[in-house]
Amino acid sequence: MQKKAFILIMLFMLSACGGTSNEDSITDDSDGNLTEGYVFNESLMNTPESVSMENCILLDGTTAECYKVTFNSNPVEHGPYCPETIDDIGGVGIYDGETNPGFQVMKRELWEAMEADGYDVVDDNNNINIVDPGAGGALDGSACLEATPDDNLTLTFLIPATPKNATSNNTIDIVEHLGVSKDGIPITGHPPSATQGPQGMTASSDSAGIPAIDPCGGHIDPFGYYHLHFGSEEMENVLTANELSDFVMCYNFVQSETDFIGYAKDGYPIYASKDQNDTIPENIDECQGHTSATADYPNGVYHYHVSNSSAPNLPTCLKGVSAEDAFTYQ
Repeated sequence: MQKKAFILIMLFMLSACGGTSNEDSITDDSDGNLTEGYVFNESLMNTPESVSMENCILLDGTTAECYKVTFNSNPVEHGPYCPETIDDIGGVGIYDGETNPGFQVMKRELWEAMEADGYDVVDDNNNINIVDPGAGGALDGSACLEATPDDNLTLTFLIPATPKNATSNNTIDIVEHLGVSKDGIPITGHPPSATQGPQGMTASSDSAGIPAIDPCGGHIDPFGYYHLHFGSEEMENVLTANELSDFVMCYNFVQSETDFIGYAKDGYPIYASKDQNDTIPENIDECQGHTSATADYPNGVYHYHVSNSSAPNLPTCLKGVSAEDAFTYQ
């Protein structure tokens, strides 16, 4: 397949950290149970390369204790992404053009919609134009975006040991770092627009680049590391809710409606859609969070939930203050 270079190297990823200021940490639930001491629990993380404690600077300018956790890049199988031809089936994408917009499978209907909107993404031989956004160069027409993995990167996460609440919510921007999965995979805000690009960058009026996402909700960043735009443990539910499961399924993550998924960058845990009693909580706040006991925190802890139907399904804001340089790689 022919791959062309793309100047919008940041079309998958734009690091946009939202500054926040502090108040007291959320410490009690409706039953009066307290969350005391450190919230981060190393034993919930799968095979980190290293875990250490160090002083860190939070985005409100204060000093705190943070866990420094490192992982190797790309610890799980991933893909598929862009299909080679209009008759093949690839991963999924979120299209925001005029014709047939929304979360959908990368198959004929998507490419025909893009062509109908004037985006020349299919050549005369019915091949899909596939661009590696990490290759540099200029965009030559519209494309399906699929980056090349680098399995030799070291990913480093700084996570506050004791979460500290902000005076206002941190709204997660497009492709902003949101947290880390239990497997050491970066969790990221919404993928960029196919027709407009990420915040502050605009595609030309006659071209569009749609990021390919695999059926488990992740893809490769232009710099080579796999990251997630969805809570992957709920992807089969999300695909079913959006009527996509006849075409694609998530096979690379164990599916669960109650499991621990990872930590948000503010230090609070992220869980699947249901509480430990196997019911969807009714008292979640605007950040998809609430305080209650979990299997891992029996005395109660504030935690976020992912949705079992929305696309994407991650929290759109965070309650706590994150560290400076919360995620780095080399």
